[in-house]
Amino acid sequence: MLKAVVHTVRAFDIDPDCFGRFLHSMAMDLTVTGYATWDELLVYMDGSAAVIGEMMLPILEPLAPEALQHARDLGNAFQLTNFLRDVNEDLDRGRIYLPQEDLDRFGADPHRRVVDDAWRQLMRFEVERARDLYRSADLGVDLLPPSSARCIQAARTLYSEILDRIEASGYDVFTQRATVPTWRKAGLAIRMMR
Repeated sequence: MLKAVVHTVRAFDIDPDCFGRFLHSMAMDLTVTGYATWDELLVYMDGSAAVIGEMMLPILEPLAPEALQHARDLGNAFQLTNFLRDVNEDLDRGRIYLPQEDLDRFGADPHRRVVDDAWRQLMRFEVERARDLYRSADLGVDLLPPSSARCIQAARTLYSEILDRIEASGYDVFTQRATVPTWRKAGLAIRMMR
């Protein structure tokens, strides 16, 4: 497997620094259990999510260099969606991937695992933040060749639907995990192949 990674890095001229940033964020998970600000969380997300968009971009063969920031934003959108979906599981692991400044701003306390007005306000704010990232990512999809764009658009569509499911549950991420049904995934995959 390592041979294949090395081959891909060389064949597509992927910046080896991306792997260092990825490993740095993975190491952060060993000691960091929370983030004070959005900017601090973005440092973690740079290596856990944005860098994945960067590494995928050469393989997708973008039509313009402006695609880079949008690829990073798609990685961050996926990651933030994960954070919102997985609040309960992350709490069980002793971690919170929501900025403390946002929790304080809305008076929300995930440790209570209660969906009250403060929690709903916080989640509305974070869902809209994720949607802003998806909107930026959409601009990048337009900068990809059709074959790459279809695949990325399918992933983007399905992943962003997790946000719809979180909203439909009244922002209850404590008693149920928001997922997109398999039938929906299969249906979209079939449509995208046409």
